Amino acid sequence: MPTDLELLGRLGLALLLGGVVGAERTLADQPAGLRTHVLLTLGACLFTLVSAYGFEAPAGSPPADPTRIAAQIVSGIGFLGGGAILRQGLNVRGLTTAASIWATASIGVAVGAGMYVISVGATVLILVSLAGLKFPRNLLRRVSVSREELVIRGGKGFRLETVTDLAKADGVTVRRLESERDGDEERVLLAVRIPAGYPTERFLAKLNELPGVLGVDWEK
Repeated sequence: MPTDLELLGRLGLALLLGGVVGAERTLADQPAGLRTHVLLTLGACLFTLVSAYGFEAPAGSPPADPTRIAAQIVSGIGFLGGGAILRQGLNVRGLTTAASIWATASIGVAVGAGMYVISVGATVLILVSLAGLKFPRNLLRRVSVSREELVIRGGKGFRLETVTDLAKADGVTVRRLESERDGDEERVLLAVRIPAGYPTERFLAKLNELPGVLGVDWEK
């Protein structure tokens, strides 16, 4: 069995590795940042240590299974990850942070199990995934369809059918359409999927030319 100093060293390593991932999330201005990821790795590591070394089986009984608590960490961490997912209008944010929470917990388990090289390597790979893949992600977005949210303000003579007809004619897919009236003005929230190579500005210009349209705001 490792000494208490070695177990404390594992907790310290878990704190350090979790802090590295948490720092990246803090720099990315995400809801779960440095302290959250540090506490995650510390807690996961401590649970693993307690599971592996904290219980001694009575004489004559089979040895305790150290994987039971670790298995519960995997399922239980999803509750915390779900709290990082935020909905803003039609957009969902925080999925990457929720995934980083789940992955960071596994680092704590690996450190608690004494897999130092694996835990350090996993931390590096997580950082590469979070920071290093931003460029290829942006490149893929340039050649893929664009998802946009538009707010259309309509007055007298404005008809929703003209908006959907224009979208269909230009190959723009309407993902969602919500309309509400404020006095004489109608506000339409339009979520669209714009084909690759079709400038969003061109679609906005065409919307502004429709009868009764007072203005179009682009929610980037």
